[in-house]
Amino acid sequence: SEIVTIKASMRIAIYNLHFQTIGGGERRSAALAEHLSRAHEVTIFAQEPVNIDAIRGLFGIDLSDVEVVPLAGKDHVAEIRATKPDLLINNSHSSELVCPAPVGIYMCMFPESAPPTSYSTVTANSQFTARWIRKRWGMNAEVVYSPCETMGPPGFKEKVILNVGRFFAPNAQNHHKRQDLLLETFRRMPDAHEDGWELRFVGNVGPLSADPDFVDQLQSDARDLPVRFHFSMELPQLRALYRRASVYWHATGFGFDERLHPLKQEHFGMSIVEAMSAGVVPLAFNGGGPRETIAPNVNGFLWNSPNELQDYTRRLIHDDELRERMGADAVVASRRFTKREFLSRMDAIIERVTAPRREPTITCAS
Repeated sequence: SEIVTIKASMRIAIYNLHFQTIGGGERRSAALAEHLSRAHEVTIFAQEPVNIDAIRGLFGIDLSDVEVVPLAGKDHVAEIRATKPDLLINNSHSSELVCPAPVGIYMCMFPESAPPTSYSTVTANSQFTARWIRKRWGMNAEVVYSPCETMGPPGFKEKVILNVGRFFAPNAQNHHKRQDLLLETFRRMPDAHEDGWELRFVGNVGPLSADPDFVDQLQSDARDLPVRFHFSMELPQLRALYRRASVYWHATGFGFDERLHPLKQEHFGMSIVEAMSAGVVPLAFNGGGPRETIAPNVNGFLWNSPNELQDYTRRLIHDDELRERMGADAVVASRRFTKREFLSRMDAIIERVTAPRREPTITCAS
């Protein structure tokens, strides 16, 4: 006979008020909810109803076994406490929610709020974020890199430069992805246009009224260029585009002093890693989290100015052997940041912080 260990299930609450943006933080919440729902009762607490079909289409994540509770107009603490959760996982950016569960995990994407002292432990989505947590909150955080979708294997590579990121208008609040800078940089590369290279922008449009206006301006400015835009692209189509693309551009953080405006940097950069997983060579602004994923001159480049971005890009588009070698190295490097690694790290943290309060496991012979 074999020994079977049955662990008692828990009631787990996941708190995220930003599902309307459907970005990287929301993908992280959804991936964790789907995973935990296989063994536990999981409830997502969101500001508004969550579009389950959109989550499935964009991320390939099934939340059909997860309950969703909208909190708009309600007392958040009271609503969560009423479900009697054993564990609360707060993955809501800049949240100041006092933990209403016996045990809490605060998943920090960047420390903007007051220190989350009511939580059992704090995680950071990168070493960059962890350093700022120590600096601003005086707390140590466990680094749990966000789950990146594996977009490979690489397909037949085409003359495509790709950028993936939400379209936010440039203002003090938004985490602007600098598509405007990338478009202007590409405009100043007529040699690449003549050689058949094109630039593709992919992303959801932000929820604020200024965001569609920003997109309209980008499209107007790109009218005479080999540039294409893709909005709300679902996962199968996005994966196919990653597999065909050759070069990945990323400009978040450019124009902001990292010491004075760390929030404006890319704190991790999921799209960069996903591009790497499909053999796309990344060229990212030299700031924040991309320094942890890109090894310069090995699997990509870190640039400091638009001129450097042009120079590195020209090296790649004129050297097929270099592009192929760096793309292969990028695939290998991306394996540190898979969804499997993320879920394994979170399982270990959940097991540790809840162990003192959980019922004993049942072990029996079968």
